[in-house]
Amino acid sequence: MVRSSYEISDFDFAVVHIPDLEVFYVFPCEVFINYGSEIHLVETDKRQRKPGSRVYRGAWELIEQWAA
Repeated sequence: MVRSSYEISDFDFAVVHIPDLEVFYVFPCEVFINYGSEIHLVETDKRQRKPGSRVYRGAWELIEQWAA
C-alpha cells in the first residue's frame, strides 16, 4: 500500500464531527494538513490554555465566506 500526504488542492475544508457531543469542527485544508497524522480535539474547560482548534469549532462561516 502506498500512502501519500494530502495536498492543498485535494479539498477546501475538512469537517470533523464528534457524535457523542454533537460538535463539528470546520478546518481549512491547510490547517487540517498541518496537523499531520492525528488530531486531538479537547472538549473540556479545565485546561489553563485553550487549544488552537477552538477557533474552528462550529466555524461554518468559513465555508460561507469561501462560497460567497
